[in-house]
Amino acid sequence: MPQTILLVTRTPGLEDAVRDKLTDGAELTRVHSDEQTAEPIKDTEVIVGDPDLVAPHLHLAQRLKWFQSTFAGVDAVFRRSSRRDYTLTRAAGLFGPSMAEYALAHILSRERQLPTLAASQIERRWNVVRYRRLADITIGLLGVGNIGLEVARVFKALGVTVWGLRNKRQPVENVDRIYTSGQLAELLAGSDYVINLLPGTPQTRDLLSGDTLRTCKKGSVFINLGRGDVIDEESLVRAVEKKWLAGAILDVFREEPLPSESPLWQIPGVIITPHVAALGFATEIADIFIANHERYRAGKPLLHQVDWKRGY
Repeated sequence: MPQTILLVTRTPGLEDAVRDKLTDGAELTRVHSDEQTAEPIKDTEVIVGDPDLVAPHLHLAQRLKWFQSTFAGVDAVFRRSSRRDYTLTRAAGLFGPSMAEYALAHILSRERQLPTLAASQIERRWNVVRYRRLADITIGLLGVGNIGLEVARVFKALGVTVWGLRNKRQPVENVDRIYTSGQLAELLAGSDYVINLLPGTPQTRDLLSGDTLRTCKKGSVFINLGRGDVIDEESLVRAVEKKWLAGAILDVFREEPLPSESPLWQIPGVIITPHVAALGFATEIADIFIANHERYRAGKPLLHQVDWKRGY
């Protein structure tokens, strides 16, 4: 019986990219909607897909041996499925450059006051604004895994002071100072921008909720690129309204799409984007899958395996 591969994804062009690279006669089936997943998943040995689309149907996958996620984050699998009898791999190493570009774009826009200058142009008003150079700011990275390392590299090259929060205190390249979880308040107190890059795990959930952000440096901004559940909405709203934060740049949320009634939409100083900081590109995801597929066929350990106990 030929090996069966099921593709369940929103990523444009991924089906063609995978088909172009498959060379061993495996049967690839593309599912075009969530509703179409239930039947073909029953006889599937290998799945390539978006975790939120696949997770609700995993209990039906009787022959499943390996699930290659198209995302770096796989928290949807942990939330919506209790199965742990297969190998789960992440799309790791792809999203760092995009995350760094997103953070840099927003920080430069804020520091150079580009929205203010755009408004002044509309008003035909000559408005000379003041700004800080990047060398005058400190960013605090919550998480210095693959993505954090790339963000640190980009910002360090531009002269930014980079601090990082991680489990272990060992030095990290391009990070000037390492803090551990017990030193979170100290990192918050010294960072002009706090950038969350942490995965969604029981240990990181609500890490910033409650009054945690009270210790933030005056005028600091929170940028969330990791997972929305690192802080609850009420705590975030309070932090901005009480001016513990000067603003927030949010790309991820507990509930997505963000409900229209959420107060976050209209709070001054808050910028919302619809989880687009780091989109998946078909050729890159296909390359990761094919590299792992070759290892899978050869009986070798797969790259970027998820540790079921750690949650990522």
